[in-house]
Amino acid sequence: MANNIRDKPLCSICLNDFQQPKIIDCQHSFCFTCLEDYTNKVSTNNQFPCPLCRNIVNIPAGGVMDFMSNVDVQQVLVIDKTEVPPCDVCKTGVNSQFRCEDCEQYMCSCCRKMHDALKVCRDHVVVYVNAPAGDNPMSKSEDVCPNHPEKDIRCYCKDCSLSVCTDCFVIGHNGHNFLDLQDDKIKVETREKLKQLKADLDARTEQFAKYSNSLKALVTDIDRSADESCAAVDKQVETICSEVKQLGDDVKIQIQKSRDAEIDKMTKPLKEMEILIEDLKASVKCTVNVIDEKSIVQVLNKIPQVEQEKEECRLRKLDIPDVKYTCFEESVIDKTLLVKQLGTLLYQEHEATFTSSFNLDEIVRQGKTGLVHGPDYYIQGLPWCITAEKLTRPKAKTVRTLAIYLGQSELKETANVKSSQAKCSLTLINIQDKQQSKNIEDIDTYIPGRCRGWPAFIDWNKFSDKQNGFIDDNNNFTIQATVKVIKIDRG
Repeated sequence: MANNIRDKPLCSICLNDFQQPKIIDCQHSFCFTCLEDYTNKVSTNNQFPCPLCRNIVNIPAGGVMDFMSNVDVQQVLVIDKTEVPPCDVCKTGVNSQFRCEDCEQYMCSCCRKMHDALKVCRDHVVVYVNAPAGDNPMSKSEDVCPNHPEKDIRCYCKDCSLSVCTDCFVIGHNGHNFLDLQDDKIKVETREKLKQLKADLDARTEQFAKYSNSLKALVTDIDRSADESCAAVDKQVETICSEVKQLGDDVKIQIQKSRDAEIDKMTKPLKEMEILIEDLKASVKCTVNVIDEKSIVQVLNKIPQVEQEKEECRLRKLDIPDVKYTCFEESVIDKTLLVKQLGTLLYQEHEATFTSSFNLDEIVRQGKTGLVHGPDYYIQGLPWCITAEKLTRPKAKTVRTLAIYLGQSELKETANVKSSQAKCSLTLINIQDKQQSKNIEDIDTYIPGRCRGWPAFIDWNKFSDKQNGFIDDNNNFTIQATVKVIKIDRG
């Protein structure tokens, strides 16, 4: 049991005497200013996790000030040390030595032992009542034994996942695997382990964010494709004549239904991913707070939770749903075959256009060995990216070019894809005159993890001269790619 034993109640955020104590929904109390600062930093959607129990708490309409003041804490703070209240549990009139902040009861030493033995009281905060100056165990250590509050925790039993003093270890854990919590090396290694877990969660959160952005992009592309198809239908119907207007409207309805059906496929995984990202961000924030705390026990207790979250993230599949796009194909008008002449509704593979921005200075800093990668863009479930580098031709050391590449990232999501054939177009945008933009087109087979490159895309001196219009005032340039996936070979 993790008890904070002090001579009087202290705010768990600032670790000082309460100032304007406010009690939140989970019945934990904090200084008004501490709670206000905390909510300003971590609250989302007008909610925040309790700094102690992590329960989600709603912020009142009037802000933190609208939380109820904790009158009991204020009364404890003004109790004269010569007036010790009797035990509220045994009712024998004996003076109390402790007070449970969660149960709001004073206890003698005997009743306190019974209290601590109850599972429901395992995480309660117990404080000394009028402890003599210098006798507060917290002045020695912030990690005290749950069974012997006068003793510091010395061992962490790995078999029982419990932190205890040496006496408890000899009595109940002898022969078990343990960690010596007084060993500075153990402390460092433990914190480093939690830091690494936090870093893994950060990385996974970033990957989930990219996945979520890809789903959003797919929704936009589906909508755009449907709109373009509807526009094509309108144009063809107007060209034919008014007699086929109704038929054209019927085809548009099919397109709209197809769009709605395809967007519905994205809605659920997108919402789930957004919720998961917010949960992971909250967990990361909580982990940072635990790492910064003095208590090594809190770090140890946090590790299993973070490990579980990491494992759940690892097991979560990020499968892009199969998507169909509508395309309206016009026909030559023949009034004897109006139905066929109106056109045929097709579901074609996706053609997507995306851009990546790069910085000239970063390209130069990478030197001979550096490739600068743009972000991933998902097309038909495959992650594509643009890569750029400054290249010096081996046989002509003075000849330098801007090399650009296009390929699929090597991610777990593409593990079942051997290769894909695609028609691609790459354009180096000229911001001064779009007609002067540099373009190249190609049809090739792409393998995940490998890029198709154009080493001599443009002469470096021509490219890097701002007067030629490829570089902006901040030394940034933009490459646009259009990719149409023709065929996917899955393993």
